[in-house]
Amino acid sequence: MLFIQSLNTYYEKHGRSSEYARLRTGDLFRRIDVSKIGECEVFAQLISMRYDIRSGVSQAEPYSETYRKYGKSIFTEGTRDRYKNFNDLMQFIRIFKEDDRYRIMFCDENVEWCPTKRRGHNEAFCDTNSIYYHRDMLNETAFVLDKGGYGRIIYNNRYVDPDNQHWHYGWHIYNIISCDITECREKMFFQKQPEHEYRQLLDLR
Repeated sequence: MLFIQSLNTYYEKHGRSSEYARLRTGDLFRRIDVSKIGECEVFAQLISMRYDIRSGVSQAEPYSETYRKYGKSIFTEGTRDRYKNFNDLMQFIRIFKEDDRYRIMFCDENVEWCPTKRRGHNEAFCDTNSIYYHRDMLNETAFVLDKGGYGRIIYNNRYVDPDNQHWHYGWHIYNIISCDITECREKMFFQKQPEHEYRQLLDLR
């Protein structure tokens, strides 16, 4: 089974200071409520966080925490409907099961509220059966996890509110572990240096 912790810190201009940046880079994992975990192919904990500016410079606080179970349909590169991909799959990653291993790919989403596009290695560029055939985009393997493996993806984005064109920023972390459900613990993601780490950090303005 694959277990994913998705940490998403959203902030505005005041959160771009070096003090907040140091907080973000050190905030790598959170506890998981093991009572929420259930049998499935991929189990995900999704936490959205923001800064409380009334408290001064302090660690981001969660304002939303959800748990999702995914079946075998998660093992796909998605469809040409970019909004369906964004809602039905794990955002900005794709997961493929290869026997007892999991291939985790970073896939730059094409959605209008996220104009910060990455261009680079597209592993499906020459695959005529892929929806990413001949696409100038970043779509590459971050790492492959064997049983017991732990990998982390860190990326950032600048977003634009489609209604008022207001900018805001996102700092995102995926902590990903391949293990049996019986091995899950509250602090299972508490590891500063996992076996694999993949970073996609843009110089955001």
